[in-house]
Amino acid sequence: MAAAATMVSSPGGLLAMLNETHPGLKLHALSNLNAFVDYFWPEISTSVPIIESLYEDEEYDKRQLAALLVSKVFYYLGELNDSLSYALAKAIDEYANFKTKAAEGNDESVVVDPRLEAIVERMLDKFKQALSPKVYRPEAHENL
Repeated sequence: MAAAATMVSSPGGLLAMLNETHPGLKLHALSNLNAFVDYFWPEISTSVPIIESLYEDEEYDKRQLAALLVSKVFYYLGELNDSLSYALAKAIDEYANFKTKAAEGNDESVVVDPRLEAIVERMLDKFKQALSPKVYRPEAHENL
């Protein structure tokens, strides 16, 4: 039996579901908005504050999906710095989840994508470098 195609002519109903209290409705809305963001990003952009609040809610277990969606909307709006911030936040959250699962259960089957691991590790190294105190080395300034 063939799967039925979903036809959406407006994201209005999905956007309204973001304000519902039931987590299942929010998940349905986020999943479908993410699937149709390429077509409806102008309409979705009017609800960026709601989507951002879902990401910022530490207790909402689908916050990564909210970060992905808002990242895509910001990309289409040409707000590349904001888009990158949410994309990186999603990557860090996903990396942390994988590492936590691996550490808690000593589960060898939990494998972190090496590309994701390399990105996050490089970011953490740069962050550590930025926080480390600058050490004055006189020999570096002798030939000036």
